[in-house]
Amino acid sequence: MALPRPDRVALLRVGAWLVLVVLAFVQAYALLHEGGHALAAVAVGGTVRTVDARAWSPRVHAAYDLPGVTDGQRAFVSAAGTLLPLAVWAAVIAALPRALPPAWALARFFVSVGLLAGLLPWAVLPWPAMHARAPRDDVVRFAQTSGWPPLAIAGLAVALMLGGFALLWWRCGGRAQLGAFRQTRSLAVPTRTLALTAAALVGSVALAVGLHAAFPVRATASQGGGMVLPSHAPIADVTLDGAPYDGPFGEGLAAGAPLRLVLGFEDVAGGPFRIVLTDASGAAHGLASFGPDTTMGVASSRPRLELPPGRWTLRLAAEDTVGRFRAWDDGGEETPGP
Repeated sequence: MALPRPDRVALLRVGAWLVLVVLAFVQAYALLHEGGHALAAVAVGGTVRTVDARAWSPRVHAAYDLPGVTDGQRAFVSAAGTLLPLAVWAAVIAALPRALPPAWALARFFVSVGLLAGLLPWAVLPWPAMHARAPRDDVVRFAQTSGWPPLAIAGLAVALMLGGFALLWWRCGGRAQLGAFRQTRSLAVPTRTLALTAAALVGSVALAVGLHAAFPVRATASQGGGMVLPSHAPIADVTLDGAPYDGPFGEGLAAGAPLRLVLGFEDVAGGPFRIVLTDASGAAHGLASFGPDTTMGVASSRPRLELPPGRWTLRLAAEDTVGRFRAWDDGGEETPGP
């Protein structure tokens, strides 16, 4: 049987409000997370280069320079992206009254669960962080720079999560408030509640856009998308995910003859970015170097080197850089240009 019109309207209002709550939470969390990194970087004497906290951005991030900082300070900057949202959430939960209208009580609960769930990676990733191929994110950076054992990081994360849920339970009124909420027969969303939630979303979006305008990505190198790269199999193919890379490059590829390489870059953003090839004797050969805030669509470079035979190692010093890097031995053949 079809619902009466008033019920349909009420259902639509609840649905629209829930969408607004989710969008506002995602945008506010992005702001606090990237803002936490940026504020911590400034606190330890660093310089903020880029803050992109727009939730719809393909690369939400904060980029900064940290010259002369200690490993402990780097670890603090990595953790600050999680700590600032937690601190703000705890302050808001402590300040709110225990008894809230049903709609706001529901929002408080789900937002709290979503935020506290952000601690789960800190309980899981410290162990993979001890390996070179671990995914590069805040947890991995913290584990690799702080020197803390994985069990200590995971234990602290679990303690913070449990403490957060205990605070939420206490401030929500515990079992009595839960019983009162279960007796609610309908979830009414007044116009004022819709307006306040929409205003929170608009305000957080405006702040994210303003931060991006104040700290934009400044390109120092750019290439168009018409570059044609070799079609045969590369001898190196690395996806840049913000982490330095060390890996085998080849074995005896030149044997003393000139090595004609084609280096290919696709959708590279970030920097500084340096490519170094180390031969079997331990000698380093710099292939390419780019400064901070580099952006490239599709580009190539053709260094020519005299290298001894043996096993080589490729190192990409590419912190806070994303994109794709490939290298080909072109055998003396020229690669078509644009």
